[in-house]
Amino acid sequence: MAEQIEIPEGWVRNAAGGLQHESEIREQDKIRDMVVMGIVKDAVRLHEELKALKKRALEEIDDLVAIAGQKFDMKLGGPKGNVSLISFDGRYKVKRIYSNVQTFTEEMEVAKVKVFECISRWGRTVSEDAHRHLFTLATNAFRLNSNGEISLSRVLEMTRVDIDDEDWKRAMAAVKDSIIVNGKAVYIQVQERVGEKAYKTILLDIAGV
Repeated sequence: MAEQIEIPEGWVRNAAGGLQHESEIREQDKIRDMVVMGIVKDAVRLHEELKALKKRALEEIDDLVAIAGQKFDMKLGGPKGNVSLISFDGRYKVKRIYSNVQTFTEEMEVAKVKVFECISRWGRTVSEDAHRHLFTLATNAFRLNSNGEISLSRVLEMTRVDIDDEDWKRAMAAVKDSIIVNGKAVYIQVQERVGEKAYKTILLDIAGV
């Protein structure tokens, strides 16, 4: 374990890893740091609260399912499934949802080449706007995210484009063949009724609020 170096009073560590005296820091930098650290503090707190909520919700749903099984002298085991729980007044719904975690094999590289071969060939036969649209769609589909991975949702969006071309259909088949299931994920969804039958999800993802 690396030795923890005590930072002298009046000094702070900068982004380069060195020490800098507070008197040498610009006021704008101090204000920016205060804003960032304030947001981060609240974000970390909310993250921990959401983790605790998910853990408690999954445990309580498991207990509820077990209680239901005991009524029929059944001990439920094996793979867990999706469950929907509705409040007595029907206003709220809590769902436990299992979904497949999907990823790509090395075949995606082959599929990528096939896709751009089609688009390159069409550049001589379709309008400039149509060609630009397809090129942008494909480029976005294969663009790596911050984790260096291809986005599954963008790839699936590309496969939904209906083009009557045998090479394109083979390319889309290659894309779909490269998608494999690599485990399962579980999440909790909370919904509130907004009509007679419709439910609206209470968003717990900051990007969707």
